[in-house]
Amino acid sequence: MKTGSSLLLTHHLDNRHYHFSQFENGLRVIFVEDPTSEACNVAATVGNGHFSDPDDCLGLSHLLEHMLFQGNKKYKAIDAFDTFLSLHGGSVNAATGSEYSHYYFSVTGEHFSCALDHFSQLLTAPLFEKEAIEKEIGAIDAEFSLKINDDLRRLYEVHKETANPDHPFSQFSVGNASTLGELNLQEMQQRLKTLHQDKYVAQNITLCIISPFSHQTSLALIKQYFGQLEKRKPSKRPPLPALYLPEQLGIRIDITPLKSARRLIVTFALPCVHHYYRTKPLSIISELLADEGPNGLLGFFKEKGFATNISVGGGIEGSNFRDFNVNLQLTELGLANIDSMLEALFQYLENIRQHSKLCFFDEKKALLEQIWQFADAIKPIDEAVSLSSAIFLYPCEHLIASEYILDKADPSIVDEILGFFTPSNMRVKVVSPDAQTNQISQWYNTPYAVSPLSPQLLKKLQNESCSSLLTLPEKNQFLSREHTLTQADKMYSVPQNIVASEDFNVWFGQDIQFGLPRGDCYISFDCQAATTGVEATVSRKLWIALLNNHFQQTYYQANVAGLNYHLYSHQCGFSLHTSGFSAKQLTFNQELIEQLHSLEDFEKHFEQVKHQQCQSLHNNLLNKPINRLFARLSAFMQQNTHTPLSMVAAMESTTLEHVHAVKDKLLNDRYMETLIFGNWDRKHVQKFSAELNQQHEAYNGHKKLSRSVFDLSKQDSLLHALPCEHPDAAVVIYYQSPNTGRRDTLLTILLEQLVSPVFFNFARQQAQLGYLVGSGYVPFNQHPGMAFYVQSPKYSAQYLITVIRDFLQKLTVDLLPYQKNWRDIKQGVMKQLCQKDANLSIKSQRLWSALGNQDYRFSQNKDTANELERIQFSDLMNFVNGLIIGKNMGELILYSDPKHSISADELSTTAVNDISEFKKHTPLVE
Repeated sequence: MKTGSSLLLTHHLDNRHYHFSQFENGLRVIFVEDPTSEACNVAATVGNGHFSDPDDCLGLSHLLEHMLFQGNKKYKAIDAFDTFLSLHGGSVNAATGSEYSHYYFSVTGEHFSCALDHFSQLLTAPLFEKEAIEKEIGAIDAEFSLKINDDLRRLYEVHKETANPDHPFSQFSVGNASTLGELNLQEMQQRLKTLHQDKYVAQNITLCIISPFSHQTSLALIKQYFGQLEKRKPSKRPPLPALYLPEQLGIRIDITPLKSARRLIVTFALPCVHHYYRTKPLSIISELLADEGPNGLLGFFKEKGFATNISVGGGIEGSNFRDFNVNLQLTELGLANIDSMLEALFQYLENIRQHSKLCFFDEKKALLEQIWQFADAIKPIDEAVSLSSAIFLYPCEHLIASEYILDKADPSIVDEILGFFTPSNMRVKVVSPDAQTNQISQWYNTPYAVSPLSPQLLKKLQNESCSSLLTLPEKNQFLSREHTLTQADKMYSVPQNIVASEDFNVWFGQDIQFGLPRGDCYISFDCQAATTGVEATVSRKLWIALLNNHFQQTYYQANVAGLNYHLYSHQCGFSLHTSGFSAKQLTFNQELIEQLHSLEDFEKHFEQVKHQQCQSLHNNLLNKPINRLFARLSAFMQQNTHTPLSMVAAMESTTLEHVHAVKDKLLNDRYMETLIFGNWDRKHVQKFSAELNQQHEAYNGHKKLSRSVFDLSKQDSLLHALPCEHPDAAVVIYYQSPNTGRRDTLLTILLEQLVSPVFFNFARQQAQLGYLVGSGYVPFNQHPGMAFYVQSPKYSAQYLITVIRDFLQKLTVDLLPYQKNWRDIKQGVMKQLCQKDANLSIKSQRLWSALGNQDYRFSQNKDTANELERIQFSDLMNFVNGLIIGKNMGELILYSDPKHSISADELSTTAVNDISEFKKHTPLVE
C-alpha cells in the first residue's frame, strides 16, 4: 500500500492533511483530513461513460447510473441511500459523462460509516431487477422528452452528427425509450450486469474522502467496505479514432435555434493537452483572446457593432481530443459580417504569435499562486468530485496542485498549440433564427446545414497579418503582488453599525476565522422610484444592463486580477457587490459607485443592449413550463416583481430618455445600506464610509422600504392558468406558511426535509408522473412556504393536481414512521441551518442576508438552535394537519396545459386571471 502526504504538493498555508493510498486490489483513494469540516464528503469516479455504450443500446451507461439507486443486495429498497441521507442531513447525486461517471454524497460525521456501507453496496452490488429497469427506461425517456426543446442539447447533437461517425462522441448518449427499448428486459438486464462487472472494478474506481476524521480512521472504513472488491482491470478499450475527419474541418455549420439567439462559435480541433498542465498554454491563449478591453477582440467587435459578449476556451475534451471555442454573441450586423469577424480573429491570433509571452506567464503564475493560497474554499463536495477525477489524469504528487501549478513557463509550447489555430483546422458554427438549413438532426429535430468554407476565405485567413487596431492587454494595473493581513480587533468579529442614520447605514466587520487577504463590500440602494410600476422596473433593468456593458469593457482586467463586481437589480432598487482581494478593492468599489452616479453616455450601445434585454425576456417565454410557473409564482407573491410578458411590452417602448429619467429618480430619492466585511481596518473603512456618505448627502434620503409579501392565508385556494405552447402539462402547488416567525419557518423546513424524498419516490417511482418532479422550501422575503411541482408528458394538469392533493391528504400517515428518527432529523436540519461558514464569501453573504432580515444581532443560528430544540414531532403533525385542512395556510395552484382547461369549481378553488387585480385587492403580510 502506497500512502503519505509527502507525495502531494500543497501550499504552505494549507493546514489540511492529505494522504494518497492505493489498495492491493487497485482501488485508489485520496484522503483529506479537514478538522474544520462538519460533514463528510465522498466522491467516486468510475472510468466508464457513454463512450462504452454499444451501438445497439445507446444510453446504457446512463441507465446503469440510474439503476445503481434502484436497490442492491444489502439495501433492497429503491432510493434507500437517498432516504437514509435525507434523514441525516445529507444528500447524494450522480452524473454520467463521456468517459467517466461520478457519484458523490455528503453526510454528518456520526453517520459516516453507515453511509459508506450504503455507498459501497450501491456501487458494487446492484440488483438490476427487471421491473426497476423498465421504470428507469421510462424515467430516462421522460428526461429526454423534457430536454427536447433545450437549445444546448440541440446544438450538442448537431456537433455529434458533424463529427467522425466512428468516434463514440458521435453517438446519442442520453438514451430514450427507442434506443433502450430495442432489447427485451432479460437482454437489457444482462447488458447492465456485463457492463457493471466489466467497468465497476477496483482498478477502475477512484475515491476522495474529505472529512474531519484522521486518514487512518477513513482508511480503515474504506478497507472495510471496499476492500472486498476483486482485483481486476476493466476490459481494454480500443484506441479512439480522430474526432473529426478531414472533410469535417474547414467548414461552416448553420443552425436554427428555438430561442432567439445569434452566435458565432469558432472551434479549433486540438489534441489532448492534459500533459501540459504545468505550462497551461490554453490558459494563456484564452485570457488573451477573452480580453474585453477597448483594444481587444470584443472591444473591436463592439466598436463595429458586431458582437456584445465573448467567452473563450470552453469545449468538449477527452482522452485524445480537445475543442477550443471562441464563442461570440452577435448582433444582426455581426451576423451579416461573419467573414470580417473571422479575419479580425486571425489578425489577433497573429498578434499573439508575434508578441513576447513571458510577461503573460509571469502574471498568470503570480495570479495562480495567489488564488491557490488565498482563494475562498470551494464546496467540499465539488472538491471531492474534482480530486477523485484528478486521480485518473495527474500524477499523485500534483493531485492538489494541478489546477494552480505553473512551474514550466515555455512560450514555445504556446506557439506549438497555436499551430493548431489554423483556418483548415477550424469549424465555424453560426446560430441564427434565419439560418438556411437542409438537414434535421435525428433526436432533437434541429435544422442545420454544413458547407465548406470557400478556398478564397481560407487563403485570406491563412495569410492574415497583425492589425494595429487590435492590441494585446498591457500590464494588469489591478494585480496586487503583495497581500498582508490586517490586525483584527475582536470587537468587529461581529459586524458593528459604525455609521447609523435613518437613510444611511454602514456595517463593518473583520474576518478572524479564515485569515485571508480578501473581503466583500455590499452596497444596497432602496429607491422609491423602483416601486412605481413595470415601466420603472424595465428602465431600471436597462440602466443596470448599460452600466454592466460599460464596466465589462473598462474593468475586465480587474476581474482577471481577482477583483470581482456584481451590479444587479432587486425588488426595491439595486445593489453593488465587490469581492476578492482586499488590497485595492475599496478604491475599486469607489470608482464603480462614482461611475454609477456620473455616467451618462449610453447612446452608442443603447439599442444594442435594449435588443439583448428584449431577446432575454422573449426567451424566458420559451423556458420549460415548470420554470415559467415558478417565475409566475414569484410575480404573484412579491410587490415589485413583474411577469416577463408584461415586461416585454414595457421594454419595447422604453427610450433612452426614459432610462435617464428613471436613473435620476432612483438616485435622487434613496436609502443606502452597506456591509464591509473582511481584511480591512477601521480607519480605512471609516475613510471609505465618509466619502460614500458625503456623496449620499447630495441626494434625498428615506427609510428602508418594506419587503412585505401578499397574504394568502385569508384567501380561498387560488387557481391560475399560464398559457404555454410546450406540449407537457405542468403544475406548481404553493403553500404559504401562517407567519414569518422562527417556529413556523422551522416547521416548514422540517416538513420539507421529511416529505421531499417521500414525494419524489411517490411521484417518480410509484405514480410515474414524469421525470421533473419534486418539492422544495420556497420562502419569499423570508416568509416561509413550500411547493410541490410536476411536469408531465403523459398526464393532464388536473390529474396532477388531484394526485398531489391526494398525496398530501395521506401525509400524516406517511410521515408517522419517521417519529423514531425525529432526533436525527432535527440534528440534520440543525447542521444544515447552523453549519459553519464554508468560506469567507459565504460568511459575508450570510451576514448580508441577516441585515436584509433585520437580524441586527446576527444571532439567527443561536436562536434557531434554541427554537428547534423545543419543537416536538407532535408539533410537526399539527402543522401538517393545518396544511391538509387549509387552516391558516394559503394555497396557490399554478398550472399550464395546452390540451386541457380546468374549472376552478371542480377543484374547489377561486380562479385568478389577472395578477395586477389580485395584487390590488390582496393584503400584505410582513
